[in-house]
Amino acid sequence: MLKRLPYIYLLVVAVCCFTSCRATKEVGVTTEAQRRFDYYYLEATKQKLAGRYDDAFELYRLCLDINPNAGEVLYELGRYYLSMDLLEDGEKYLVRAVEKEPNNIYYKEVLVSHYLRQRDKKAAAPILEDMVRCNPSRSDVLAQLVNIYLEQGETRKAIQALDRIETLEGRNMGVSMEKFRLYKELNEEDKAFTELELLADENPNDLSFRVLIADQYLMAQQTEKALSIYKDIQEKEPNNQALRLSLLEYYKTSGQDSLYAVMLDDLLYGHAVEERARVMLMRNFVVEKEQAHTDSTVVLNMFERVFSNVPETVDMLTLYASYLQMKRMNGEFERALERILTLEPDHHAALLQSLQLAIQSNNYPKVLDVCERGMAHHPDELPYYFYSGFAYYQMDNELKALDVFKKGVRQIKPDTDKGLASDMYSIMGDLYYAHGQKDSAYAAYDSCLVYKPDNVGCLNNYAYYLSLENRDLDKAEEMSHRTIIAEPRNKTYLDTYAWILFMKQKYTEAKLYIERVVEGDIDNDEEVSGGVLEHAGDIYAKCGEMDKAVEFWRKARDKGGDVSTVLEQKIRQKKYIEK
Repeated sequence: MLKRLPYIYLLVVAVCCFTSCRATKEVGVTTEAQRRFDYYYLEATKQKLAGRYDDAFELYRLCLDINPNAGEVLYELGRYYLSMDLLEDGEKYLVRAVEKEPNNIYYKEVLVSHYLRQRDKKAAAPILEDMVRCNPSRSDVLAQLVNIYLEQGETRKAIQALDRIETLEGRNMGVSMEKFRLYKELNEEDKAFTELELLADENPNDLSFRVLIADQYLMAQQTEKALSIYKDIQEKEPNNQALRLSLLEYYKTSGQDSLYAVMLDDLLYGHAVEERARVMLMRNFVVEKEQAHTDSTVVLNMFERVFSNVPETVDMLTLYASYLQMKRMNGEFERALERILTLEPDHHAALLQSLQLAIQSNNYPKVLDVCERGMAHHPDELPYYFYSGFAYYQMDNELKALDVFKKGVRQIKPDTDKGLASDMYSIMGDLYYAHGQKDSAYAAYDSCLVYKPDNVGCLNNYAYYLSLENRDLDKAEEMSHRTIIAEPRNKTYLDTYAWILFMKQKYTEAKLYIERVVEGDIDNDEEVSGGVLEHAGDIYAKCGEMDKAVEFWRKARDKGGDVSTVLEQKIRQKKYIEK
């Protein structure tokens, strides 16, 4: 029975296979030195495989001390230096590795990748050329050479490299068109068109290649040659779509309006036309009419004719909807979106646009409907949960809103919009607090601020609720102060800050901020609530200005709203009474 090979032997075999010249003894290196070299090299490889890269690096350096000409060691050290951003040292070692083992393709690939990252095309070109000499079938290397030659203005060399790619891969549109372009750049028209003729000859059953040749003749203002080819194709394949599109453009540029109109109708309303081509033509028609400032009814009528002649498609309806949106025809735009969703119920863009329209019009039942559909088809998309919860919140169904938000936050991922996640947690905090779940509210506010530390709405509410409970007032003051720095004229935020200062018995400072809230004609200022006016009275009372305090308490009573139960008592007794 065969014994199981020890691990150390398997590792030696693997290393020897990976480094093709390991078994070759370096001239001038003694047997003892070679033995030490082999030991250190094997140990270095083991350390590298184990992820101990510092140890491997030092062992490779020991190897180089023994044999300064070992290509495999120069290669490994070169890669280490590059990984440490010591680019000059890395390049030096890799160049030496390639010099020592000119037939090793791996060394060259790493070196040329380094040159290309440094955008040193001049240094990369000879390495790539050498790689192609060693392995003529490397079309990927030839493609890199084409780009370098073009950047260096060596058009002839680029064409030669393209010829070699063509030999390896066969003729194709991309290579032939690039050669056509380059020959045109060299003013060698005959050679340019020969490339297209050869491509068409290799594809005799696809007349679109012949159309391409005619199009290029037309662009070169060789009209007779172009028309001759068009007519030849028309005799063989009168319904060839590529031909009909080219003739449409020809009729347009040559001023043959009647033929252009007939051909356009045929292409837009014909059942045999590919939908992609139909949409492209309709898009061009829309752009043309917009540039000419044509009345929108012309475009809308054209769309209606298309829809009445051929089945509706998502692509054409999307173009139609985009035009309606551009013209701000919101009613028609909304109906077009529904037509898209009838054909493709999970169309994400149409769902989001429908949602946006519903939000803009405060149509909360519609918001809920769109969000339900969105969550059904895209259960991991946070906006549907957010706006569904928001709609329930606006419709005073707070428990349902909270339930939707709870489901929504489970969809938050690292790439989720942080502002949306923050706002969701902020509203959740408000809802939890409104239903007496204070600890859950504060946890939600903390989560909100993780995603967006400057969410001022959250900072204000968090700080105010803490002040109402007379807890963590230093934290509350710090958060509230950030809101008035962000929005120094926001009366709600100023009131919160003034009230927190009041709770901290900083009455003089509190008065400075509450004055900024209540200054002016209070009776006609809808932004100042009864609760804020009562706060002003409380602050003035603590500052010893009782007449002014009573004045504000009375204004608070007249305004009504969120005033305290002891307000009347304060007015009668003319003193501050804690709730």
